[in-house]
Amino acid sequence: MDDIIPTITEDMFKAYETVRQSGITNMFDLSIVCDHSGLSREEVLAIMKHYRALTELYPHVRTL
Repeated sequence: MDDIIPTITEDMFKAYETVRQSGITNMFDLSIVCDHSGLSREEVLAIMKHYRALTELYPHVRTL
């Protein structure tokens, strides 16, 4: 696993997933994702880059 993954907590991943599952924005519109999730641009980009690994690390978070 990449070193960045341990810095993404379950709560951070939940915040990202809440925005994703809501469908309120295109997930590539980082400013809106950041505004609604409370995550920084770097955190959102890290989640996007390591999304598959994070779904394996926190399988109960991704429900859809």
